[in-house]
Amino acid sequence: MATRRALLRKAGLSAVGTVAGITLLPSPPDATDPTGTVEAAEPPAAVADWIDEPITDEDDAPIGRYHYEPTSDGFRATAPFNVVVLPEADGERGLETVMSVLDTEGWIRSPEEYTRFAWNRETESYVRQQATAAQSYYGVNGRRHVRCWSFEGVVSMQAHEDSAARPTHGVPSYQRGRDTIEAIFDGAGWRVSPDAIDLANAKEPDHDGFATVIAEDP
Repeated sequence: MATRRALLRKAGLSAVGTVAGITLLPSPPDATDPTGTVEAAEPPAAVADWIDEPITDEDDAPIGRYHYEPTSDGFRATAPFNVVVLPEADGERGLETVMSVLDTEGWIRSPEEYTRFAWNRETESYVRQQATAAQSYYGVNGRRHVRCWSFEGVVSMQAHEDSAARPTHGVPSYQRGRDTIEAIFDGAGWRVSPDAIDLANAKEPDHDGFATVIAEDP
């Protein structure tokens, strides 16, 4: 079976992307205020093996470090993962539980977005995003946006803030995306441990290389 490095060198799939859209939809009246401070909980025992040393290889844990875009000769790392979520259920049921928290916030499933992939160490393959959500479908005026994958019962989430779609779409902040997710799940009663896992994937403009751990069992 091909290794991840070999696949990085092989031809990738075509990305699907889009721009343009409608205005940012207002948050529902009961939406969580993302500007508050989350009281940090101790990381759960389930991540004990992942907090002593930085994770520098995606084959060392079921946690993604980056998501990737396909290129003409392989895959290129783009945005860093910055949230790790531990639902009580595994697989699709666990991922659905995670996404249902965002549903309650009024987020939109499967918004307009670029297609991205993450490395699955069990199948030794790149896997297309399995679940996504954003505060609005298009985000012309900006929005918070997440892409998620569930491998081995662990959900890796890439959370960020999108800039306005015009004149050029970009990511002005990873931290604000992560802060928003922390506040939402804290408000839903989940256990939130900021900066718990060092993924050694720091990236401009403001990602420090650490991932927040969020566990369903408080």
